[in-house]
Amino acid sequence: MAGSVSHIHARNAALYVSKGAVTYGAAVSIDQATKGDIFKVKNITITPPVGEVEKIDLWGSDSLDTVGAGVPVTGTFQHQALEQKSWSEAKVTFTIPFSHDEAGVTTPNGNNIQTLFHNAGIDIADDPAFTRFTYGDLADTGNDRLLVGNLIFVWNNGAGIINAAMASVIITKMGDVKPTGADGHWEQECEAVCLAQDFAMEPED
Repeated sequence: MAGSVSHIHARNAALYVSKGAVTYGAAVSIDQATKGDIFKVKNITITPPVGEVEKIDLWGSDSLDTVGAGVPVTGTFQHQALEQKSWSEAKVTFTIPFSHDEAGVTTPNGNNIQTLFHNAGIDIADDPAFTRFTYGDLADTGNDRLLVGNLIFVWNNGAGIINAAMASVIITKMGDVKPTGADGHWEQECEAVCLAQDFAMEPED
């Protein structure tokens, strides 16, 4: 039957960041939760958890004589089994414009990517004021990485909605800072992960 595919264009996505826990409901869709604040990216790749399996070869063989339930072929085959491994983490990689403004709320210690990675940072009471971010501080002094934040993704093309959530997300990288070219702009590569149990994809029925 002829028909058309309901495409989702790049402009149909909204990306949200929250530095705190988000309350999800069993009867409320993810896009209706208190999501945090919008942040802007240039490139983004979301990789859901992967359930890897490993093939185990065993001694001996077995003859399959009758095609039937769960048996699509006949023949003699070596004994083998598939072992399920633990699920991988969910991951998102994205590129943000490199700016003095944070990616999200543009105020210090707000709902933004920088706060998730650096925490509140150190207030520099100059004129103008600055926030000094550190790397690798393990003490709980406002410079350690936050572990309770959320990233929420909402795709809405007017015909339907798909939501995704990453809870207890950890920003693992605020990496390379580089220009797009001599006449371009500066940007920064970022990465975040969460456990499989903290990731959800939610398409509208």
